[in-house]
Amino acid sequence: MPNVISFEAFLRIPSFFYRSVGVDLWNTNGGPLQNAVFYFGLINLNIWLLSELIFSVLMVSKNFIQATMTLSYAGFVLVGTIKMFYMRRKKAEMTRFLQLMYTIFPYTEPQQKMMNLRRHLCQCTIVMSGFATIFMLLIWTYNLYPYMQRQIYDCWLQVRSVNKTLPYESYIPWNWHDHWSFYLYYTLQSIAGYHSASGQIASDLVLCAMATQIIMHYEYVAQTITEYRPQLVDCKISRAPRLDARASEAYCKDMKFLCDIIAYHANILSLSDIMNEVLGVPLLVNFMTSSFVICFVGFQMTMDAEPDYMVKLFLFLFSSLIQIYLICHYGQKLIDASSNIARAIYNHDWIHSHVRYQRMLVLVAARAQKPAMLKATRFVHISRGTLTDIMQISYKFFTLIRTMYSN
Repeated sequence: MPNVISFEAFLRIPSFFYRSVGVDLWNTNGGPLQNAVFYFGLINLNIWLLSELIFSVLMVSKNFIQATMTLSYAGFVLVGTIKMFYMRRKKAEMTRFLQLMYTIFPYTEPQQKMMNLRRHLCQCTIVMSGFATIFMLLIWTYNLYPYMQRQIYDCWLQVRSVNKTLPYESYIPWNWHDHWSFYLYYTLQSIAGYHSASGQIASDLVLCAMATQIIMHYEYVAQTITEYRPQLVDCKISRAPRLDARASEAYCKDMKFLCDIIAYHANILSLSDIMNEVLGVPLLVNFMTSSFVICFVGFQMTMDAEPDYMVKLFLFLFSSLIQIYLICHYGQKLIDASSNIARAIYNHDWIHSHVRYQRMLVLVAARAQKPAMLKATRFVHISRGTLTDIMQISYKFFTLIRTMYSN
């Protein structure tokens, strides 16, 4: 049916990026080619990560500015490497989580209309497409910058000679500038940059897609509770020790509704916990390294640099901030959506319902007072306030590095 949206529609973009780095979300046997792509990318990433760290250590005393920029690259690569490796290791858990999400996905067109599925998919697709575009623009700007700089200044305009340079400064213990290996290293570094960016994009977009669906289910629970009208309206009957046949039938209908909605709510809460178990460690690494990356890039921007280099730095800083904001935004939306269930119960027409029904509502409201949260393991509970904390930490590191550099 063309009007029915499939579950896979939420995962098309992250699935593409995962497949490009050799990971399959559905844990199917991708064959030796998929495994070769994954291990080649992972080994290549770690080799260049080690090379960048060595270069940073050697350059700290000689060129502190260049060392900090290389550490920014290393932090970016580290996040991508850990996300790729962890998602490969947690592939079975991720597949189980997706299958559980698939079981509660609305299959029919009336259900999807009730849950505003098309609106959620449209918003999610716009966010995912924009985020992926920004990151691809970032990585290919850095990958192609040395080549385009050489072509424009040296070959086309002929205003100055530009030496052969690699996209990312790394330690290579032999002279590669006038050797055929320069082209090999350039290609390998570009591939490593793409793999690192794709690993980050894929992990963040899976979070975006699944958080959108969980938020959708929380909103559906709140809407269902708000719109439901209990059957009993007589205050005396509702407090009578025994109910007549009509009242008993109405009471059973109310309690069945409440039991169903409680089970649905509990299922969504458990899925929120599973999502945190699968994605918690990559999120923690992301937050830990982002403070350093933002700090180092901000420090670079305060130094005198060429306009085209400033564009690169601004793009790097903007992408890092967008990545953190995206995670914090969905963490806050998850808190708001789960908390709104308590408000929906209060707005629910419970006044004339049976007293036992009212007592059960109190329990549901009490559980909803503790909202579901996106957690980077047990250490960080993610909300929009987390973005403020990260910016404060980054600024403290920034002032420390500025002081060290001035001294």
